[in-house]
Amino acid sequence: GDSLILTKPLGTGIITTAGKEGLADSGTLSRAIEVMSALNKAPSEVMMDVGINSCTDITGFGLLGHLRSMVEASGVTARIYWPQVPLIDGTWKLAQEGVAPGGTYRNLRSAEQITYWDSSISYEGKVILCDAQTSGGLLISAPRDKAPELLRVMAEREVGEATVVGEVVKRGTSEIEVFS
Repeated sequence: GDSLILTKPLGTGIITTAGKEGLADSGTLSRAIEVMSALNKAPSEVMMDVGINSCTDITGFGLLGHLRSMVEASGVTARIYWPQVPLIDGTWKLAQEGVAPGGTYRNLRSAEQITYWDSSISYEGKVILCDAQTSGGLLISAPRDKAPELLRVMAEREVGEATVVGEVVKRGTSEIEVFS
């Protein structure tokens, strides 16, 4: 199966909402702005050089919403490993305080229909995985044997913070599975 690689940490929807409500500290806000300002051009170039199977950008439908469109089209199951998912510092605390944009909760209701959640995944974790991102990263499905090269080239070119967050497996009973 393929490796699933995310090029930016999650949390921009939650943090920008917190910013509007005066609930985010300046360090958290600056970090979110830095993440949103990073362009997806360089990671796109790397992925075209190395060769991948598919890619989507993570925006309003959150990680799971955009992942859903990838797996529905190809008849496979995507498995996300929650501890591997990078978050912008401050996201977890804000999620615990119940801060998130309305779209994030709509995304969660939609994801619930097609997602198997390991019992250890908290409500906050589910919210973050469905957080509507502003200028989010790319989610890349790359052949497992090419994933290390993809990560190495991205690191060499100082492109974002690409991380393996999951894998593609044969279609199971759910389109998406989330494990800890």
